[in-house]
Amino acid sequence: METKYPTPEQVRIATKESAPEGWTISQEWPDFIGVNHPTFTDEQFVFMGDVNEHFGFNDQPANIVCGNMEGLTDPKEIAASFWRQLAAFYPELLKGE
Repeated sequence: METKYPTPEQVRIATKESAPEGWTISQEWPDFIGVNHPTFTDEQFVFMGDVNEHFGFNDQPANIVCGNMEGLTDPKEIAASFWRQLAAFYPELLKGE
């Protein structure tokens, strides 16, 4: 049986719905999700998208902040996992997540 992964649009919507106050979620070309915070520099901008059929993320230079949601297929679970992982990098911006 083939695993059915959600579309980037489904994950973007779930990520936006679950975003803590102050965070901005955007559609980035072509099928990436942008995650930003008012305190971020350009280099801290986070991209999330499909990485070999599962979702993953990294910061603009792709060298500090990164993670993946491998094995998850529900958009809400992907979004929740993303926020938990991002909290490890930015605990002061994601308290209680």
